[in-house]
Amino acid sequence: MSRQSNPEPDFLSRTPRKGSPQERALRTCITDERLASYDSEARRRSCPALRLYLWDHDMASACMGDIAILEVALRNRMDRQLSLISLKQSNTEDWYMAVLRFDDRTQYQIREAWSHLTSQQRKHRTHGHLVASLTFGFWRNLLEDGGTIHTKWPDQSHADYENDFWRKGLDKTFSNGRQYARAVEERWTRRYALGIVKTVHALRNRVAHHEPLVNGIPLPGENRRITLANAVQSCFDLAMILDRDLYAWLMDNSKMRLVLEHEPQPNE
Repeated sequence: MSRQSNPEPDFLSRTPRKGSPQERALRTCITDERLASYDSEARRRSCPALRLYLWDHDMASACMGDIAILEVALRNRMDRQLSLISLKQSNTEDWYMAVLRFDDRTQYQIREAWSHLTSQQRKHRTHGHLVASLTFGFWRNLLEDGGTIHTKWPDQSHADYENDFWRKGLDKTFSNGRQYARAVEERWTRRYALGIVKTVHALRNRVAHHEPLVNGIPLPGENRRITLANAVQSCFDLAMILDRDLYAWLMDNSKMRLVLEHEPQPNE
């Protein structure tokens, strides 16, 4: 079925008629400076910048809703594996209290999350509250190589997340990772998992900071950007490597691809 023959879903924002009170209200809320970032792309697609802006808004809403599910799934699975690693090494499931070789950045993020807990949360059911307080970036960082550990100045060492976490069970976070990597002719490694998680995190931050999506998603630290379609595909890739059933659910319930199908196109 062609793009043009697909009826627009009811949840898509409609572009108000030019000169209508609705259009004036939107243009009052959206500064000319902000809308200007859509102008060149709108000219290329031969559509009003406001229409492109509203489509971008719909895409952001769809992405944030799905990524919220993925983020919770990722952190819960990583939390479980960290608890098992900690239980073996320190006889406690509270991995954030155990003597694990977290680098300085990770330790700082744990302390920050702890500082945001109320006194009651620290006394009761602390584990769940702390896990919920840790950012998406925290979980992504655990898939990195690991950074510097300062013990007592000037002594320092280097965390090894590959051997201290990934090979000790953190890889089991992704129950379908090895099978999926093999299916797409990739090698299943920590870096492969990181690439997917890093892309989803970049998309999540782009949406959270209300940045335009129509020109693609910049990847931090890589001096390049990928298409929105590829970033959305990484969300489905993350669901797939986490759990086949989660992927099936996302395929049936996600609005991301549906919104993408109605992206304003050149000469539409």
